[in-house]
Amino acid sequence: MMKLNIIDDSNRSDHFYLTAADECYFWHEFTARKGYAHSPGNQFILNFKKSPSTRHEPQYQYKLAAIEQAITLYRGTFEQDGSIYQRATFVPVPPSKVKTDPLHDDRMLQLVKGICSGKNADVREFITQTTSYEAAHSAADGNDRIKPTALQSLYRVDSTAPKSIIALFDDVLSAGCHFRAAKSAIQAVYPDTKVIGFFLARRVPTG
Repeated sequence: MMKLNIIDDSNRSDHFYLTAADECYFWHEFTARKGYAHSPGNQFILNFKKSPSTRHEPQYQYKLAAIEQAITLYRGTFEQDGSIYQRATFVPVPPSKVKTDPLHDDRMLQLVKGICSGKNADVREFITQTTSYEAAHSAADGNDRIKPTALQSLYRVDSTAPKSIIALFDDVLSAGCHFRAAKSAIQAVYPDTKVIGFFLARRVPTG
């Protein structure tokens, strides 16, 4: 079985917005601007992130398979103890496109629901987003990428209190912008809530 890895002093500097106070975990390593053949992590993430515009194409089956693979990874780890299902509120990070956008991708919601299926867990779209923005991997220039404070201003937090821990799920940990924005938005309303990040992969530097 694959091991769930932790972000620590050996790799935290690769993720600009993370601090030593952030608890984050990941499965794969992903290298941007490299193809499927570069690594198992690249193949997995590129399949997982296939656009909803390919929904009616044969290639979409690889996205669905990647979602199921991710569910299996998390369940295999969480079920070893099982207490996280009772202690945490499971929350997907919102995608870059809102639900009314034809390119809205609910892959993270599908993942979280699959992880918690049959577990009587608290699964919620705890953070909602008011407007769409350009996804980080689509930005032509790194300087055009949305910053945590701007992203946080688009987030709205559920008025019903979560459990003492929020397990926050996203696909790729790059600079850590989405995690920082989501954690800050949550703790601005619920300051005593612990937020733990779970990522399918972390982006590794290319040189």
